Parts: sequence; C-alpha cells; structure tokens
Amino acid sequence: MEGTKRREFLGLAGAASAAVVLTGKLARGSVQRQSLEGFDVADQIDPWIELDMDALASNVSEVRKRIGEIPIMAVVKCNAYGHGDVEIATALQRDSNVRRFMVVKTREAISLRQNGIDGMILNAGPFSRRELPALIGHDISQSVYSDAVEVLSEEAERLGKPVKVHICVDTGMGRVGVPHSEALAFIEKVAGLPSIEIEGTFTAMTEDDDFNPIQIERIEGICAAAASRGITTGVRHAASTAEVDRYPYAWLDMVRPGNCLVGLEPERQTHMAIRPVMSFKTRVVYVKTLQAGEALSYHRAYKIHKETRIATLPCGYTDGYPPVVTNLADVLIRGRRHPVIAPITANHMMVDVTSSPEVAIGDEVVLWGSQGDERITKVELEKLAPRATNAYRMAARTRTYLPRVPI
Repeated sequence: MEGTKRREFLGLAGAASAAVVLTGKLARGSVQRQSLEGFDVADQIDPWIELDMDALASNVSEVRKRIGEIPIMAVVKCNAYGHGDVEIATALQRDSNVRRFMVVKTREAISLRQNGIDGMILNAGPFSRRELPALIGHDISQSVYSDAVEVLSEEAERLGKPVKVHICVDTGMGRVGVPHSEALAFIEKVAGLPSIEIEGTFTAMTEDDDFNPIQIERIEGICAAAASRGITTGVRHAASTAEVDRYPYAWLDMVRPGNCLVGLEPERQTHMAIRPVMSFKTRVVYVKTLQAGEALSYHRAYKIHKETRIATLPCGYTDGYPPVVTNLADVLIRGRRHPVIAPITANHMMVDVTSSPEVAIGDEVVLWGSQGDERITKVELEKLAPRATNAYRMAARTRTYLPRVPI
C-alpha cells in the first residue's frame, strides 16, 4: 500500500509557496463571493476548476470580429454554464469592457450586483413579490410577459423607484413570453403602467434555419407597430450564440452570446474560433496495487484479472463528473492518458495507472483540459455517451462549491 505517501504530500503542500498559484497570468483581481486569498492549488487535493482568462478574452474578440460594433449582452446564467457567474462576469467587465449581462434567476442578478457588476443586468427569469425590493433596489432590469408586471409596477411605486423592463415576446419558441399575436396590446399596457420603463424587447430563437426568419420578422413588426403608436420598445435582441455565428439578420440592436464566450462551441461552428475556458482538475489521493481475483467498487462491479496499479481520485458524480463515461474515458496524469475504470461513485473515481509506476499521491489529474502535449475535451467525453450527456451539461453540472481559479 502507498497510502502513507499522502502525509508526505500534505506536508509538502502545506509548506508550498502561494506563488505557485499566483504565477504568470493568475493574479487578475479578487472575487468577493468566493475569495481566493490564500488559496493554493499546490495544497488543493479536492477537485477544482481552472479558468483560462486569455481564452475568455479571445472568445469575446471572436464575437466582436463577427458582429462589429453591435453591443454584447453576455449570458452568464446557470453559473455561467458552470464556469462561475461572478468570476466570468467580473473578467468580462474588467478585461473586455462587456457592460450588459443576462441571468435567469433573481438571486443570480443580485449576486452579480453585490459582487461589483455595475452595468445592465437583465433577469430573464421569473420573480416573486418577496424578491422585488432587492431586485428594484439593485437596479436589476426585469423580463416581463404576464400580469406579474402589474405587481412589479405596484412595488416600484411603493418604493418610489422606477424599474426597467424588457418585454419577452414568444415568436415561436413556445416556452415563455407574451404570444406574438398579443404582444402589441401587452406593450401598450406596460407602457401605461406607472414606474415602469421599457428598456428592451426580446425573443428566444428556435435555431431552426427555416423558422428563424419568421421569428425576426414577427419581433421587428411588433416593435415597428409600437413605434407607430408612439411607444418606445427599447433595444431589440434575439441572437444567442447560434445566431451570432450563423444568422446576421437576427443580430438586431444587441446580441446575447453565452456558451461561446466560455468556450462551449456552437454545434455547427462556422465563423468563430472558440477556445475552451474551463479545465477540471483534482489530484491522486491514494495509490494501491491489486491482484488477480480482487475487485473494485460496490457489488465488486469491476473484477481485477491481473496485477493492476490503481489511483483513486477524490472526485465523483456529485462534483459534476459524468458517471456515464466510466470504463470509456481517460484522465491525464503526468502528461499521459490513463483509463477510468470501475463505476464512478459519489465522491471517488478510480484510474488504472499500471503503465505509469511513477504516479504518486499528490499528482495533478486533469479530468478535462490540457497537460503537457495531451488534451481531453468535453466534446471527446460527449462522444463517448452522446445520448446521456453533452459538453454544455458537463460544464453546467460542475458544482458551485468547487473553487474557480483564474489563470
């Protein structure tokens, strides 16, 4: 057994200099929500996320090369697709002069504001009456498409503070939004409410090549009809990543890229060279050698047929690693690929390192990302179980408690 080496690793890591973390491009400012002060990947044995901020800036540049001077509203919903909404929004505001952001939860919007995001923040999701004082007090713009806008108006009146809204129009997606046939009447109603300012009008695209033009025609027609009645509908927006990449007619007054900014490539990428931002890492926590006849995991699910050296990693499906790729995927240790074996459990996964006798407790493990000349991508993992997961879900399912470390 080689478990005693963990004590040696912890002793060395505890004495390591914080300069390990702050080398190169890492020291780019702090994030209030999750301070990295004193955090050192050298003594981090639990999983963590690394964020390539140069890749983030490059992706913004790719979008801007594509769209020109049209404003960008960065979609950082779902914890920026798992990358860390505060971390990503902070970097976008600081390094790329992105000043508009969209989320789908009130708490996300308020958290951004509390962590120093001072531009436009649009909550495209619903709200409750209980949340309204905080939403209005933090100058959050709110999506509206139902009679709930009357409650918003009443609370804004009570607080003596106007609130900005974006009219959400359902032009064919069918999820939420005032039906396009009723949108003009709804806009007229909202325009007449006290303490309400229409800041924008938007829709969600179906990403259907044939239907997209119909959606844009509908929202443009609605806004034109409102203008003919003297109503300002504000900034019009419809285009997310797919439309930024492929449908210039959908750009309107502002675009809403999200997953392409953090390196989740469009399914049919044609115009932008997108770079992944996220790497998912952990360390070897234990190394042991098993003999033929022994087994691994619950119900002795994985049988050992010859002498095999096993590295255990303190990362499992509760941390966000997809269990469906067990016995299919590789991880990187010391710049080499090693296969994941046995069922992945809540907090652990096991790797066959028989081919690398030098692997030791404390070694960095890349679950996806680069190490040396090797790289494992989320798209690679997606192809191993295409019906069960994809790159979008893998990134979004990484847990919020994992440290997000800018590099």
